[in-house]
Amino acid sequence: MERDILEAMAAEVDPYLSELAEFVALDTPSDDPQAVGRLLDLLAPRLADLGATVRRPQADVLDAGFGATDAGHVLLLLHADTVFGHGEAARRPLRVDGGRAYGPGVADMKGGIALMLWVLRLATRAGRRAAGLRVLVTGDEETGAERSAQQIERAAAGARAALVLEPGRESGAVVSARKAVGSFRLEAAGIEAHAGVEPWRGASAVHELARRVAAIADLSERIPGLHVNVGRIEGGTRANVVAGAANCLIDVRVLRQRDMAAAQELLAEAALAAADPKVALRLLGGFTGPPMEKTAATELLLAHARAAAQAIALPLEDVATGGGSDGNRVAAQGVPVLDGLGPVGGRAHSDDEFLEIASVAPRAALLAGILVRLGAFGPI
Repeated sequence: MERDILEAMAAEVDPYLSELAEFVALDTPSDDPQAVGRLLDLLAPRLADLGATVRRPQADVLDAGFGATDAGHVLLLLHADTVFGHGEAARRPLRVDGGRAYGPGVADMKGGIALMLWVLRLATRAGRRAAGLRVLVTGDEETGAERSAQQIERAAAGARAALVLEPGRESGAVVSARKAVGSFRLEAAGIEAHAGVEPWRGASAVHELARRVAAIADLSERIPGLHVNVGRIEGGTRANVVAGAANCLIDVRVLRQRDMAAAQELLAEAALAAADPKVALRLLGGFTGPPMEKTAATELLLAHARAAAQAIALPLEDVATGGGSDGNRVAAQGVPVLDGLGPVGGRAHSDDEFLEIASVAPRAALLAGILVRLGAFGPI
């Protein structure tokens, strides 16, 4: 199966790139469900032509089932949104240069969406019918999947495995573990005063926040795998005014579920220990979900992946990463997840985002081989 798909996909790389260009040409920012829905409008009939029963529970979610998917199914999880705003697709249409394809969302993860379609097409041509397979494409992964969270949980219910088509790492590795992601906001409320005439009457929110940021920055690795980053700071009005308000946004990543509470406690201790009692501090936010931990069930999925890779002499390693994905939400349901199964890519979320064209055929063969081993393809 893997060798057949490898050869067939290698012969279809140009049509694959043409379809990918069609997807990249659509702006699909996470904050515009209707715009994301225009890409799903393209996908729905193509999946239906392959035998899927397609549902659109909301504008930016597509749920396609092949055969019975009420329990024991395999879930393919994808997202159609990107971090790029309107106008970016026209500014940077898909281009090919030096064996790489470039464009907004080309790897993260429109390349994975196109790969999913081509694997299903080529398997059908090879006499295999998808069965017990569910494809879920969401539209707000990049912003934490708040709109699609319930749809992800429903699709994951009863699944025996989930495969996520985020881009493969630049090394070619797949992703077997992801950290939990926490998003926090620290607010400081001080007292405004004239900085030159009577500064003693004030209490600087900016100065206090600066002290708290320094303490927060020292938290990384206080717990193994913990990383903390202050990504944005705002505050004050003018240079000659003691600042009455300031705030910062904090990103927290932790590798193990059992460390989440301890990480949040460390953050609270550092964030709320005001040196100036006249400045009030408030910490908001939390973790959006647990990490995607590597388990014994993950190892079984990896065994299938390694067997499929071996069939085409493809070196395959697995890695843990600090970035989160919709796979974290599926793992929270107790479903084993293997992530990073899309084409190899890099520089996601930047103007230099790329997809390695030479990886498309091997990754198609890899995905097909895993699906066959999981029983998600049967004879026509």
